[in-house]
Amino acid sequence: MAMRNLSSLFAFVLLMAVAPSPARACTSDAECDDSNVCDGAEYCQAGICYNRAPLVCDDADPCTVNSCDPQLGCQYKPSANGCMLGGLKLKLGIRDTHRILLQTGSTLVSGAFPQALGPNDPVLHGASIRLFSTVSGTEFDGTYGMPSSHWTYIGDLSGKYAYQYKDLVGANGPIRIAIFRNGKASKLQGSGDAFNFILHANPQPVQIVLRFGGLNDCLAFGAAKFKFETDTALRALHAPPPATCP
Repeated sequence: MAMRNLSSLFAFVLLMAVAPSPARACTSDAECDDSNVCDGAEYCQAGICYNRAPLVCDDADPCTVNSCDPQLGCQYKPSANGCMLGGLKLKLGIRDTHRILLQTGSTLVSGAFPQALGPNDPVLHGASIRLFSTVSGTEFDGTYGMPSSHWTYIGDLSGKYAYQYKDLVGANGPIRIAIFRNGKASKLQGSGDAFNFILHANPQPVQIVLRFGGLNDCLAFGAAKFKFETDTALRALHAPPPATCP
């Protein structure tokens, strides 16, 4: 009997923990206002306060930090260090030699995509990729150049265009090919022992900074969906944009 009473007590405590907050009584919308526009406009209906849908602050610009101010609502401030991109796939391998395959998502848009003939155009100013991990026991940090002499335009500069990098023999570093498209998935591949990454332990999050002139585009692969083989390979999929650029 005592055990049954104890079980009932636990059930009551659990119910209290998950039960909704008591309803607020009201006679007008003004009485429901909590001075926070982020959680949705409050209104009074049949003597009870309710909230409308909360604000969703997303301007779809990878170069801004989205937030909500209780008084001002959605705020979109330029990121101090660069633009945050989502990643489709990252493959790192160490077998006969070091290999990398990177695919970005479709977030290479707006200010994240270097404008042709501008200060960040890789055909004029080159580019680089930084690949690093701070995970204890498998730290690495390397930056690899892609000089302007190996970049070309694809398409019409007055309309749709992309950038292509080719150095198939690795004359200027381990990056062999890259294609970056505005608003579409982009790809980079490389191979060679000039890469310094190690895979003694799972290195996630693996952080990446693509630099075009003075523009930084940042990714971070620490996805739940991955496959790791010690000292051999890492395959990570579907990484969301990082919160900030390092």
